[in-house]
Amino acid sequence: MVAALLALAPTASAQQATTHEHDAPHAVVPAWWDVNDSDALLARMQQASTGNPTVAARSISAALLHGVEPQVASFGLHALAALARPEGALAVQRFLDHRRPGLRRHAVAAAVAIGGPELARAVEARVGDPDPDVRGDAAMAVGDMGDRAGLGTLWTALDRELGASLRPEGTPLIRGCAHSIARLGSADDVERLLGYLRRAPLRSLTEAFEIALGRDNIPESVKQRVVNTVGSLATGEARDFLVRVADGYRGRPAQWVDLARASAARIQVSGGGA
Repeated sequence: MVAALLALAPTASAQQATTHEHDAPHAVVPAWWDVNDSDALLARMQQASTGNPTVAARSISAALLHGVEPQVASFGLHALAALARPEGALAVQRFLDHRRPGLRRHAVAAAVAIGGPELARAVEARVGDPDPDVRGDAAMAVGDMGDRAGLGTLWTALDRELGASLRPEGTPLIRGCAHSIARLGSADDVERLLGYLRRAPLRSLTEAFEIALGRDNIPESVKQRVVNTVGSLATGEARDFLVRVADGYRGRPAQWVDLARASAARIQVSGGGA
């Protein structure tokens, strides 16, 4: 049914719009979009996504603000993420507070694509979301959005989460906070993160340390401390991390890379396993 509807384009006489009293200013649902027919609305959204990005984002945002079925909202948020237009920001911000965790996660992804300080603040607030996956996505998104103002929130959330999780792989929030701290923080932040190695599972921090090792603005001395501190764990997991970052390095010769290889070679694990 959706495929058939995609062939239907609005006629010239239908080029008018209808607004709804509870919508935000300029949130206009095109008159030929039937918001009460999910299949038809999905078709209209898909059709709009192939046209003018500004018009598409404005129309899809208006439909989402009007109120739609969850599957339509999910598609609409994906479309707004792909369009990455500021006209979609208001709907995305509203869905960051939606009662369904899955739609909040879609809204976080769309917020990253659209960007902007208001959405960054709204995403930062979701680091305290009641759903663990939303918390993790939001913490990761703070770094993806370049929101350095959110570093304090990340450190606070990381400290609280460490006392709440005993899982060997850590939690989405631990991984997300560490990722964003390594991406946004200073050399001092990276060194502070090293202090969490014996408090948090290594596998929840390895991505963060890979990010730090790949940053040009982190001093060589700090990178060497990362390598030495991870190497001091003397586990198969630590060895695998050191081998991976050394083998994956493609920059100019660096002492920390040689140190990583040497540290990995010194780690002996019984049975040869991790």
